[in-house]
Amino acid sequence: MISRNKKFSTQLYLLLTIALISVSSTSLVIRYVATVPALTLAFWRMLLASSFLWIYSLSKKPSFLSRTNKKRILIAGISLGLHFSFFFLGVRNTSIANATLLATTGPFFTTLVAFLKGTKFEKEVYWGLSISTIGLLIVQGQSINLDTKLLYGNFLSLLSGMCIAVTYIFAAKIRKNTENTTYGRTLFLIASITIALLALLTGDDLLSFKKEQFIWLLFLGFVPSILGHNLLNYSIKFLSPTAVASVPLGEPLIASVFGFILFSEELPLEAVIGGGFILFGIYFIITGHNKD
Repeated sequence: MISRNKKFSTQLYLLLTIALISVSSTSLVIRYVATVPALTLAFWRMLLASSFLWIYSLSKKPSFLSRTNKKRILIAGISLGLHFSFFFLGVRNTSIANATLLATTGPFFTTLVAFLKGTKFEKEVYWGLSISTIGLLIVQGQSINLDTKLLYGNFLSLLSGMCIAVTYIFAAKIRKNTENTTYGRTLFLIASITIALLALLTGDDLLSFKKEQFIWLLFLGFVPSILGHNLLNYSIKFLSPTAVASVPLGEPLIASVFGFILFSEELPLEAVIGGGFILFGIYFIITGHNKD
């Protein structure tokens, strides 16, 4: 497979590209199933993703989690479930631009945690974060709403970014000696349980969808989850949490391209320009990462 060194192979770049395109497809599905409650979508996405990996693992040699990693994966899974819950709830209480911008703050939180722990990054990482931030502001700038009425939604979206950072920080430790399928199937299962508990508190019905909409739930469980997050989980064995968390920064650009191709929507000039900044920033972060 991929060699664990700082000279990245073409395979790794390909996997990260597939992961970025896959996670960016989520917004397309949400458009088709707008009547399905947010937490219902998030729950089935995680539960189906876990089911796919559990079924796949039946054909492989059994692999188990150590006692230490069981504790770590519990935290990682709860954090992932909170990430999706806070993001979807954030979208309902603020603008999509605000939610997207704040939910992609994961790499900034992972960098902060690493910095506080004394980890030194190459200067390219800081340049990459700065360039990506400029790109995000260019893409989302005109749509960002600073209305204080949106403070609650903005706060939830920011929490979403913090939660995904926690997930990747623990994932980096777990994946050092844990096979990715074993990690992913348990991670997604814990995340789905976390979302289900939140749905009970908010009153969302987890069965509130039509039969014909289930195909889109399957899509969410496989494409953005298995081909998206699961590949990011695989990559974190070779990259730092900051490098992996930076990949979804490209979602606004890819989502805009999808909208142009599939729905003939206008491709805004700021999406093209800002997207270029974001992609260059991600490249600098990944190539300049400093693996512990």
